Parts: sequence; C-alpha cells; structure tokens
Amino acid sequence: MRRKPNNRRGFTLTEILVALAIFALGGTAIMALFITNVRLSRQAMDYTRAAEITRNVRSLVTQSLSRPINLNENDNIYAFYYPDSSLTFTPDQYREYYEGGKSKTASGDRDATKDIVGGAPATNTVFFRLPKVMFDAGVTGDARKNMVTDVPVDGLNASGGKASFEGDPRVFRLLPDPLRRAGAIEGLDPDDRMFYQFDFSVRRSVQRASVPSADGTGQKQPLDDLYVVHVRVYKGFQFEGDVINDPFFEWDFYVNAAK
Repeated sequence: MRRKPNNRRGFTLTEILVALAIFALGGTAIMALFITNVRLSRQAMDYTRAAEITRNVRSLVTQSLSRPINLNENDNIYAFYYPDSSLTFTPDQYREYYEGGKSKTASGDRDATKDIVGGAPATNTVFFRLPKVMFDAGVTGDARKNMVTDVPVDGLNASGGKASFEGDPRVFRLLPDPLRRAGAIEGLDPDDRMFYQFDFSVRRSVQRASVPSADGTGQKQPLDDLYVVHVRVYKGFQFEGDVINDPFFEWDFYVNAAK
C-alpha cells in the first residue's frame, strides 16, 4: 500500500517575519492610540477640575465683594475662604502619613490629620483690600503692587494688617475629599486633587461709562465699582524659590464690589 504524499508545508521564515512586522506595526499603532487617549483623558480631567475651581472662586469672590468689612469710613476689606483648601497643606506630608501606615492607628491619632491638612476654616480665611489705582499693563515692579491685589500673597488679617502665615502662602492648596481625610477610604484621591493649587488677582477694570461725565471734559467716567478677577490654576506647584510655576489654566471674569 502506498502512502499519499503529504502536501502540507509550514510557514517559511520570510512569511513569519512579515507577519511579525505587521503585528508590530499594528500593535505600535494601537499602543500609541491608547497612550494618546490616556493623555487626553488626563488633560480633560485637569481642565474639568480647573473649571470647577474657577467657577467656585467666582461665586466666592462675588459673595465676598458684596459684603465689605468696614474698618473705617475710608477703608474696607473683604474676606475670602475656599472650602477644602489650605494655605499650609503639604501633599508630601499627607502622602507619607497615609502610605506610611500611620492612618491605620487608633482613631484618636486621626486628629493629627488636622495639622497636615491645615486646620480649621478660620485659619485659612484671607482678607484683602481692593486696589485703588487704575490698572496699567505697562507698569511693573513695585508700582504694580498699587494696581493689583494678589491673593493669598497680599493677604490681611481681620484687623486689616499684614497676615502672618506659617510657611509660604503663595497659593491655596486643595485638599483630598472629606471621606479620605476622615480615613473612611485609605490612600490618595484618584484624580490627584491634592495636587491642584490656585491663586487669583484683583484689579480695577479699565471699562468706562457709555456716556461722558458731567464735568464738561467729554471724557467718560471709569466704572469705579467694576473689577477684573484673574484666576490661575496650577498642578504640582513647586515652592522652591528658583522655580517658575506656570498655570495650566487661567480665566478672567468681571465682578462688582460694594463700597
């Protein structure tokens, strides 16, 4: 009995190499698409958080400027407090506390988180004055300080004097959500909320009234009660003196101030 000839044959080395090349090209394209999608998702999350911060700052500043604190007949200050923010909060200290296992000790030890996250709201309330000099974009240096109020850098106490902070109050630092601070869920906030910081500046608007003033000069009167608030949002603010921190999100809005 004769056997039938076996016509089956395997893949040649060339065919295998071509298949691997096609697979590598396709896999690389898919991986690049995946990485791009992750980056865009991260960026979208950052901008969503920044928009949330800006929206909250606008609401809080609007409320603040509608409620002046009268120190005397010629001097008003305004209070600003952003919930779940701190002037002394240090993310690295918080991470060490939770990832180091200290948060899993007795419940009485959880009071230590109060020191980490910055204390009570009263300690994070900043007062500020509105600038009285009309803003001029061409002015820099010390002269600019009379035109722009930066918060919290130019923060005041309730008596109108220069506020005394522990550490460097250059930005407000957002805290993890209350559940994580209370220890109900261990670890860090999944969207790194603690690494978002913000500050804002206030300057007089250069907008003028639509009709000339009554003094006969023909000039239009500046809108003295209209101010521009410029919000800056940062991610991973570095507090070293030689580091320039650029915000990844900035926004301007107008607000009226009660005198």
